[in-house]
Amino acid sequence: MKRFFLVGSLLIALLLSGCGSASRVETLNSWSFQYNEGTDDYSIFFGLADKNDQPLSADVDVDIRIINDENEEVYTGTKSVSTDDFGYYTSQAAEEQYLANVRIPATEMTAGKSISGTVYFTVYKDDVIQFEEVNCDALYCLPIKDVQVTFDTFPLELKIKDFMGGTASVIQIQGAEYQFDKEYFPQLTITITGEKKSGNSSSGYDMIDYKLYDSAGYMVDSGQIYLPSLNAGDKFKDDSVVIYDVVPGESYVFQLSEYSW
Repeated sequence: MKRFFLVGSLLIALLLSGCGSASRVETLNSWSFQYNEGTDDYSIFFGLADKNDQPLSADVDVDIRIINDENEEVYTGTKSVSTDDFGYYTSQAAEEQYLANVRIPATEMTAGKSISGTVYFTVYKDDVIQFEEVNCDALYCLPIKDVQVTFDTFPLELKIKDFMGGTASVIQIQGAEYQFDKEYFPQLTITITGEKKSGNSSSGYDMIDYKLYDSAGYMVDSGQIYLPSLNAGDKFKDDSVVIYDVVPGESYVFQLSEYSW
């Protein structure tokens, strides 16, 4: 993904904007899309040129629609671009270019189920300019929905069995919480807190089973939580459960149970 930054070429920009005329525009080029963290908005960049491939500015309109990889429309709208919206930008992937910067506030975007997608836009002006729709990638930058996770009723006491089927220890789960990380590859981290009520550390790890169900009742993940060697009375906080491939917008149920040998 190209990431553009504004550079200071004010005099040349003023000269070009003074020559900005829709009737002279022949080509559309150098389009791209990015999220601007500092201003919490998005930019669509594109360039205009005359018949001699000389860059210029012009007052144009831009029809925009953004579709994520789950085929959800997260933005649709029309932005008017003036010569004031053109400037010189540079990136690691491209030399200095004279481009329009069409800004979309993050508050105008709709959260969806995918962090990536495609930006489609059409540049036109009355009967003077009419380019065909073009598109570019929106990589790892689109807003996504939160997930919801519900837990067991706490406190929850779980008996840890030994190899003979007897009770080696008792673990009391006193609470649980989750964190949904939306950056790049969405993941869900579950943290449980509790106390060892009986047993000693000589038994080694205390293991607890967990299962994660989606809103349709399908089990989507399962595994074990390995608590360190604890003595009776020791409290713990464990965040070892990290679940990938979480579906944004989904509601999950997280259940804990006694480990079965």
